[in-house]
Amino acid sequence: MSDAGERPDNVLLAGEFFLAIEGLAMLRTALTNPASARPRMDEVRLVMDHWDEFPNSLQLPFVEHDVEDGYTRWSQQYDGPNPAIAREQPVVHEVLANLPAGTALDAACGTGRHAAELARLGHDVIGVDTTEAMLAVARDKVPAGDFRVGRLEDLPVDDASVDVLTCALALTHVPDLEPVLREFARVLKPGGQAVLSDMHPVSTLLGGIAAFPGADLTQGIPYVRNLHHPVSSYLAAFRTAGLIVLDCIEPQADESVVRMQPSFAAIPDATRAAYLGLPFLLIWRLQR
Repeated sequence: MSDAGERPDNVLLAGEFFLAIEGLAMLRTALTNPASARPRMDEVRLVMDHWDEFPNSLQLPFVEHDVEDGYTRWSQQYDGPNPAIAREQPVVHEVLANLPAGTALDAACGTGRHAAELARLGHDVIGVDTTEAMLAVARDKVPAGDFRVGRLEDLPVDDASVDVLTCALALTHVPDLEPVLREFARVLKPGGQAVLSDMHPVSTLLGGIAAFPGADLTQGIPYVRNLHHPVSSYLAAFRTAGLIVLDCIEPQADESVVRMQPSFAAIPDATRAAYLGLPFLLIWRLQR
């Protein structure tokens, strides 16, 4: 068996990851359905019996990037395949379809996914992001949009000038929600609405990261860390900012999300048992 002490601290064996998935799968049902643990234990024994063989022996170096560097590197591939986007985008677009057209701000707009939809719905679109590489993609996607460099804590947007605000899968990278939510409230008109999507706190607690798609696993897995914000932290930030919760939607990990997990090819049944039905995303509709 390989000695973990001989490996750099950022290297995980694929077999270790498989065991973690098996453990999560067992934890979810072992007490209410003890028989469900048996096939998982059979797979655990199989991994351990072939510990030094591929794929269990594959070393996976994880390489962390800060937000700006990471999303610069990720800008050309960010839109997909990306399980979070695939699950989030239809829900957000359905919410946006029911809002009247006006001036819309896509905060942390990234590649302009939601900016493009807002423009299609008839809004005058402003997009703000810290990453020039992402903004370049957004400008190509939405030529009529007004895209600006800026941070969520200090938006380059006038007070009470926005009818609709979106912010997608970005708050998970923000250390403190309250300054950001105060900025959202500042730029929204009275009665204006915000549609915010984020990784669910269950997902972040289970180690979910913003890993770049298409990475060569032998060269390292680049990622940006997701920060954990419990639901109570969102509610406290909304309250401080004077934003009213109109709706909260919690999309679960479905079969499409499960099939995109890196463990699925090796242990599909355990991956399905571990993830299927878990809260995956958190989507808020708010009003100033």
